[in-house]
Amino acid sequence: MTGDKNQGRPAHPLAPETLAAQAMGKIDEVTRALVPPLHLSTTYERDPDGGYSSGRGYTRPHNPTYDEPEQLLAALEGGSDCLLFASGMAAANAVFQSLLPGDHVVASRVMYWALRTWLIDFAMSWGLDVEFVDTTDLTVLAGAMRPGRTRLVWLETPANPTWEITDIAAAVEIARAVRARVAVDSTVATPVLTRPLELGADLVVHSASKYLNGHSDVLAGAVVCAEQDSFWQRIRAWRRDAGAVLGPFEAWLLLRGMRTLFVRVQRSCEGALAIARHFEGHPQVSHVLYPGLPGHPGHTTAARQMSGGFGGMLSLRHAHGEAAAVATAARVAVFKRATSLGGVESLIEQRASIEGPSTRVPPDLLRLSIGLENTQDLIADLEQALAQSATAARAHSGESPLQDIGPDNEVQPEDEVATRIKDLLDDKVRPLLADRGGSLTFQGYADGIAKFGIFGSPGASIPIMGNISDMIRHYVPEVMDVQLVTATGTDRNLQSDRGTSPAAAVRRVLDQQINPAVGGHGGFVRLVEVKNDCAYIRFEGGCQGCAMSDVTLRQGVEVMIREQVPEIVSVVDVTDHASGTNPYFETRKGPS
Repeated sequence: MTGDKNQGRPAHPLAPETLAAQAMGKIDEVTRALVPPLHLSTTYERDPDGGYSSGRGYTRPHNPTYDEPEQLLAALEGGSDCLLFASGMAAANAVFQSLLPGDHVVASRVMYWALRTWLIDFAMSWGLDVEFVDTTDLTVLAGAMRPGRTRLVWLETPANPTWEITDIAAAVEIARAVRARVAVDSTVATPVLTRPLELGADLVVHSASKYLNGHSDVLAGAVVCAEQDSFWQRIRAWRRDAGAVLGPFEAWLLLRGMRTLFVRVQRSCEGALAIARHFEGHPQVSHVLYPGLPGHPGHTTAARQMSGGFGGMLSLRHAHGEAAAVATAARVAVFKRATSLGGVESLIEQRASIEGPSTRVPPDLLRLSIGLENTQDLIADLEQALAQSATAARAHSGESPLQDIGPDNEVQPEDEVATRIKDLLDDKVRPLLADRGGSLTFQGYADGIAKFGIFGSPGASIPIMGNISDMIRHYVPEVMDVQLVTATGTDRNLQSDRGTSPAAAVRRVLDQQINPAVGGHGGFVRLVEVKNDCAYIRFEGGCQGCAMSDVTLRQGVEVMIREQVPEIVSVVDVTDHASGTNPYFETRKGPS
């Protein structure tokens, strides 16, 4: 029996919608099933000679259930290869941890909060030099580039939760000038609306838990590359060796969800645009943040680089402030109060309460993920919730979305350079340190030297003072040097007192420099004893139960003590942290 060798093959390249709906159109070769099989085996048989002619040795890098969703997403993004991960965070971490300590990274100032927090809490202490900038301002982005040092530009567009738009093609051109790679978190746009690789990006990252899966029942992440270069091989090795892999059932569910990706995203876009238009100018809403509205600052760029819609996410800012926003979320009946996005059900949340005290999100902002419900039902639900909340609201007009975590006891110089330094401290440095439990206070500027005092955990400031110094000198070129001073105004870099014992010298460092800093958030560090060139210390008060105590010790307290008391070779923590209640394992403490 003979037949046409092209039988069953399409006569022309298929549209992305078709590829997604048919999951690349593959048929199981053994059973002829239209739905691909689920492979649960964790290991595979070796050949008699010990080889793996199947190409598969162990499930961590080689599970066959990954193949089709990876191939489909690579095809939809126009990429060369794709890797699935256990979560969107794991996918993003793989990109950053494939860099080397000391590499400079420029990231969007507005981005997914959990990743921003990870960059602050872990990536910086691990050794990455991370700088957050307004990537929508191409002049600012270009100014942040450091030739020979900047290795990665991380963009998120539309950016969660205020939906700023970054011009991907223009950002790529800026990054290329310094030979930096560009990665784009395209979770909100999806390949339905934007294909960053076609705009020149090197990598596309997704929290596949969101729109790609679309049913709020899978935790997954993905990275797609333009080229399978050496950096891509590092990412591949990181997934294999770190074990940040997706379970086969989750991979199977993800492929199932991706088959309806285009119809779901298009429906969500239509609903979001209708809701945004309805509430624009509403008496209870001060701002509608949605790139599909002509008044949005990024609308022109979005219209150029997004095709077929502007996304299913939008935010409303309540005209009567934070209390009214909270009350609105409490009174919805169709929307669900939950943290996520991209599912078939519509979600609402007062976002600042999720992100915590260091957030830059206005407290009156409600983030909406528009699902597949009837749009008029969603509008009516918001209308009734807004009407009820307006009656009960307490006006909080004029509140700043930025929260300062510490007092500012400095003298207020009037000269222009000092003013710019103070503005930079408020806008960039303090938000960077807030999640780490610390801050800096401005002590003065003279003769090219800017002086700062430590507030809160020394481990928040000391490890990244090089980064902070670079940032300050970058934005305020008149600053030639950045110095830390003690609470008494003396330089931090003092030597041990001559003729005193090591224990007395350690107490001096604790009393004059460390405890005035940590005391601001209710903490205290006590010297227990000095023995065999080792200082034994105990955290008390707020420090006792802080999740950042190890960072405070290793990257703050120990560094400061060993720097000024050469006789001390190590510092040991003997605190009973488990009994801490002020509070136990809460990262950020201090005045709200």
